[in-house]
Formats: sequence, structure tokens, C-alpha cells
Amino acid sequence: MAQDPNAVGSAPSGKRRFSKRASEGDSPKRNNRDIARLIVFGLGLIFLIAFIIANSASVRVRFVVFDTRASLVWVIVVSALLGVLVDRLAIMLRKRRASKPKSEPT
Repeated sequence: MAQDPNAVGSAPSGKRRFSKRASEGDSPKRNNRDIARLIVFGLGLIFLIAFIIANSASVRVRFVVFDTRASLVWVIVVSALLGVLVDRLAIMLRKRRASKPKSEPT
């Protein structure tokens, strides 16, 4: 009896091999998923470009000791990044405090 080397579960090493028919059934779902991702990415890119264009005006930024001018989009991006940084630091500190053993009162 000869075995088909492409049949499911017939690989001598114990690894399962899948026929082309099994993988062809998944391709329409995978293609639809890829197309949806490309559409979402394209829309996100369009919105990002529109955001940059709409917020490209130069604004005055006042710090405690000096003033400067910057593009509004950069002010928004830097503020968002600083917010993420502060959030991550707060989470790290909270985890560190929670992991310290509490000393017993005497």
C-alpha cells in the first residue's frame, strides 16, 4: 500500500501536511481581511494628511520662562507623546509600589 505524501497526517515525521484544497478554502477570507486592512490603513492615512494640513498654522507657545512659535500639529503631537510617557511612568510606579512587600506595623 502506497501512501499519498500530501495527504493530511501522513508525514513520516509526525508533522501534519495540509493539502492545497484546505488552504484554498481560507484564501477568500484572508484576501477580504487584507483588503479591509488596506482600506482602513488608506483611510487613516487620508485622515492623518487632512489633520496635518488643517493644523499647519503657526501658533505661539508660552512656556514658563520663554515663548516660541511652532506648527500646531507639532504642538499636538509632542503633547500626545508627553502624555503617553507620563502615563507609562505612572503605570510603572504603580506596579513597583504594588510589588513591594508591606512592612508590618510594630
